[in-house]
Amino acid sequence: MRIISFFIAFWCALIMGNTAIAEDKQATIAIIIASQQSVEDLKFSSNQLSLIYWRKQLFWPKGIRIKPVNLSNEHPLRQQFSQAILGSTPKAQIDYWNGQYFNGVLPPYSVNSEEAVLRYVAQTTGAIGYIDACSIDARVKPIFWIHQDEIRLQAPDHLECK
Repeated sequence: MRIISFFIAFWCALIMGNTAIAEDKQATIAIIIASQQSVEDLKFSSNQLSLIYWRKQLFWPKGIRIKPVNLSNEHPLRQQFSQAILGSTPKAQIDYWNGQYFNGVLPPYSVNSEEAVLRYVAQTTGAIGYIDACSIDARVKPIFWIHQDEIRLQAPDHLECK
C-alpha cells in the first residue's frame, strides 16, 4: 500500500512540476497597431505605453484619440503585460480605476480573446493592443515587443511558436 501511495504522490508531483514549468514560460508579446497606421508619426516610447494604458495620454501626435484595448483580467497575457508595462496586476488596478471612474476616465476597453484584440485594433482608428507575437497577421503591425519582461523595439531573434 505504501508503494502505491508513493507512486501516486510521485506522479502528482511530476504533473504539478510540469504545469509549473509551463506556467513559468512567458510568451513574447507584440504591442500592435493597425497595419495602415503610420509608425513614423508616433515617435513612441515604452513609457508612453504605460501612460496610454493608465489613460494619462489620450491622443496620438496627430490628434487622433488613442483607444487602448486589454485582454480580460484573467488572461495570462494580460497578467504578463500588466506586470511588465504597468508594474502591477490587473486586480491591483481595480482601486485605481474605481477612483478614475469618478473623474470621468474609463479603463481601456477589454475583450476576451487575442482574435478580438486583432479585430478591434484593425478596425478601430487610433487603437493599440497586445497579443502573443505568434498571433500577428496582416491586419496589424507590431511597434514594440515584450520578451522576458524586457521591452524591445525589434523582434527577438528566435520566436518560439507552437
